[in-house]
Order: sequence, then structure tokens, then C-alpha cells
Amino acid sequence: MRRFINLLTNRLTIIGLILLLQIGILWWFVYEFAATWYYLHFVSMILGVILSLYIITTDENPMFKLMWVVFMIVLPVFGVLFYLYAKTERLSISSSSTMRRMQKVRENEMRKIEPVFDTKYLKQQKYLTNLNFPSFKNTSSIFLGSGEEKQTELLRQLKQAKNFIFMEYFIITISKMWDEILQVLIEKQKQGVEIRIMYDDFGSATKLPFYYHKKLTKMGFKVVRFNPMKLHVNFAMNFRDHRKIVVIDNKVAFTGGFNIGDEYTNKKKVFGHWNDAGIMIEGEAVWSMTMLFLENWSFSKKDDKTDFSKYNIKYPPIINDAIYIPFGDIPVDNNLTAKNIYLHLINDAQHTIYITAPYLILDNEIATALKLAAQSGVDVHIIMPSIPDKRFVYMVSKSYAEELVHSGVKVYKYKPGFIHSKMIICDKEAAMIGSSNLDFRSLYMHLENNLWLNDTKTISNMVNYYEYTLKESERITIKDFTKRNIIYRVVQAVLKGFSPLL
Repeated sequence: MRRFINLLTNRLTIIGLILLLQIGILWWFVYEFAATWYYLHFVSMILGVILSLYIITTDENPMFKLMWVVFMIVLPVFGVLFYLYAKTERLSISSSSTMRRMQKVRENEMRKIEPVFDTKYLKQQKYLTNLNFPSFKNTSSIFLGSGEEKQTELLRQLKQAKNFIFMEYFIITISKMWDEILQVLIEKQKQGVEIRIMYDDFGSATKLPFYYHKKLTKMGFKVVRFNPMKLHVNFAMNFRDHRKIVVIDNKVAFTGGFNIGDEYTNKKKVFGHWNDAGIMIEGEAVWSMTMLFLENWSFSKKDDKTDFSKYNIKYPPIINDAIYIPFGDIPVDNNLTAKNIYLHLINDAQHTIYITAPYLILDNEIATALKLAAQSGVDVHIIMPSIPDKRFVYMVSKSYAEELVHSGVKVYKYKPGFIHSKMIICDKEAAMIGSSNLDFRSLYMHLENNLWLNDTKTISNMVNYYEYTLKESERITIKDFTKRNIIYRVVQAVLKGFSPLL
């Protein structure tokens, strides 16, 4: 009973109900007046045609276009009004302008860095460098193949902090994992270390008390809730900070799939065994991750007066010729950086492609690239969960898996539970790892961060992790898709049509 009451009084539930109420009022208005108000119906039909033509000419993904055009054909009056309503889920003009301004500040700082290249993957490196994500040498890394490994290494590095600690997460949960981290942060704050914590207000809404940011502030930390949820018409539910970044003293940085919660270290079992992966880097490339954090912090605080140079602490060089390129995505520049690196890696692969994907909701370009690679003789492997955390999303993921399997892609289910790592390894030589899922939200709507690398030592560890995970996984065959009943297939088809919203 207590859990039910907590669910009803949760901010996410309240805002969800208000959002449904708004949509319900819109539906009532349309069908209360559409039957008797001929002109409303006529005007909506005209608007539907105009909007459909406009949508077709926009530079958006074809799946987005198809979804909205079909919606307006099936429900002409409601579809038009709902499209206009849904499109208010965008950043305001002032917020978009602020985000672009902060982006330019980071870009100006990154232009000061002389990029370095490795000719084998020159296209990928130049693409990122041209977007002001420079390539670095003199950087080393440690691959972290579990939440337990990440927590151990993170605590060790936090305890060595002397100047600052920056933490940015989609989800922070009151948990044993957080308690261990918080204890170190409190001690470091007493020693004069500057600590900044940023978490997504939507992602953490059911995990943290409403006023938890004030509690952290009283402890002496600088705290930001990204895009705080408020009761108004424009909820901007899709504009979320899905990044996972920790930077310590501009010396080391962490990223990967891990949020903060006991499921990530398997102290709490929610969907079987939680399989995740991340990476820690040390050296020159850390500065790029420091700036990614400061860019988003400055946007969130509406503060463009930060002295970035004071955080660019220098250390004796780490001698390493491997290339590292940290990069990020923001939804206002339309660059789709992570998506394009996925495409680069897939299209450039000659022998093998290894992918882990908790959510397999593909746009047409990535699906086509994967199928083309498999049909061209590249050995393409994708591991997805066997136990879903979101059932409707999982149904859609399986429909895309079926499409890939028919084209020769080898898709596997991780039998022990849920795989949450987000990475792709090309020919066991180049890789990307970070926060971006293979779905529309990550690639089109959210703030994300990732790392491109070609360090053979680290990639060898990533390959070992992948191949071990493969042994714990079961390959999906075409026969597996014949067992679905007609109702399941219909629901799956409808959900796939609206996959850009999932």
C-alpha cells in the first residue's frame, strides 16, 4: 500500500497524469466540436495537407515524417492539433540560443588544440575534428567491464582528488553505491576540493527526493538539476541529459553506460544480472571531457563567465600514440554525431562488428548499413537483453532484430539478464563507447557523450569482454519469430510505427 501511495504522489506520476489530462482535453475539444462544426473539420483538413507537405520537406528522419503524416491521415483533426501541441516540446528560443552560445565557447577552446591523426581511420577522426572534437594522443585508458569494477576504480580516483570533481549523470539513486561515493565527496569537500554534481531531473525523479538538490547544496556542493520538471504546458520531456561523465582534476575521466544505483553493481537485482561497461581515460584527452561538462553546466546555470582555463590543469605527458576523441551530442545543432560515428564504423568495417545494445530501435540508415555489412561478408554481432526493463520498447527491439536476422546479422540475447553497455567495436581495432543507445531518443533528442578510440590494448580488453558476454548469450534464429500470435504481431507493428517516440 505504501509503495502505491508513493507511486501516486511521485512527481513523475503527477506530471504524467497532467500531460494525459492535457491530451484528453485536446481530444474532447476536437470530437465535441468536429461533428457539429464543419469549418473546424475543413480547416483541419487543409492544415493537415499543408503540415504534411511541410513535414515531407523538413530535414528530419524519414521515420519521424512517416509517423506524423500517417497520424494526420488517420486522425485528421486531432492529428493536426496534436502535432502542433507536441512540437511545443522543444526548447524555447532563448534556451536554444544559450545552448548554442555555450557550445561555441567550448568549440573556441577546442580549436586551440592541434589535432593528431592516424591514417587508417582518417575519415572518422577528421569528421569529429571538423565538429570541434579534436583528436588526442598521449592518453591511456582502462576498460571497465562491470559496475563493480567501475565503482572500485571510481572510489580510488575520487580519494586522490586535489582540485575538483565534476559528476554528470542521467540517474542518481539513493543507494549503497551512492552512499559510498557521497562519503568520499563529503570528505573531499572538507579538504577544499570543488565539487559539482549535475543530474537529470526527469531521469532521477523516482530515485531522489524532490528537494535533494538543496540537501546537497547545504553540504557545500554545487548542484544542478538539468531541465527541472515544472507544471506547465511545455514539459520538454524529450530534452534530457543522458550523459554519464566524471572528471577529476582534469587528470582522469570516466564514461560509459553506468548511472548511480545498486542495480549497476548487482547489489540489487531488478532484471537479472546487470551487465554494463565503461572506460576511464587519463591524459590529454581528459580536457575535452572537462569542457563537455563545463559547457552543459554553463548552459544549465545560464552562466557564460566561467574561467575555463583554471580547470585546464597540466600533467607530465603520458606517451601513447593511440588516438582518443571524446565527443558529445546536443539536440539543437542537428549534427547527430553519435549516429554518424555508428555509420562510419559500420560502413568502414571489413571483418567484424561487435555491438551491445540495451535498446535496438534503429532508424533506416543504421538498419540499412548493418544489413549491407552482413550481406557484404562482414561478421556482424549484436547482443541485446533477454530480460527487458521496458516491455513495449523490448517488443519493438525484437521487431528490428527480426529484420536484421533475415539479412544475416547475428543477434543474441544475454541470457543472465539485462545488458546496458553501449559500445561498438570495428575489426577489433577501432571502437566507440559511452552513453548513446541505438534508439531515436539517444541519437536525436538527448544530450549524450561518447569516446572514439583505437588503442589496441584497451580494445583487446573490450573484445575479450564482448566475446565472454557472447558465450553467455543465446543466438536468435528466424524460427524464434514464428512463435508469436497474431495479436502480439499487430501490437508490435503498431508500436514499431511509433518507435521514434519510444
